[in-house]
Amino acid sequence: MKRTLFEELFNQRSEHYANASVKDNGDVYIATLELAGFSKDDVKISVTNDLLTVEAEKESKRKHCSLRLKDLVATASITSKIKDGLLEITLPKKEVSDTINIEIN
Repeated sequence: MKRTLFEELFNQRSEHYANASVKDNGDVYIATLELAGFSKDDVKISVTNDLLTVEAEKESKRKHCSLRLKDLVATASITSKIKDGLLEITLPKKEVSDTINIEIN
């Protein structure tokens, strides 16, 4: 069975995240999560040890999503925006090189 981009990127099964999707836009991945009714001030996004966590809380509504990032994302350059109930997280791809130069001491 072929794995989806979501499963490849996050190493998790996509059916657990029905309101999330991922697109490959060349040099970045775009993850979209549905957060209807939440505003920018209601949402907190963090990355700790390659674990991307999205927490949204407003009055009695609460949503939480944690995704393990594979070593394909430049975590220090992640950006996000929320509009019309959709949270869009831009995940820049890491530069991957087959050649590593090692300095001799």
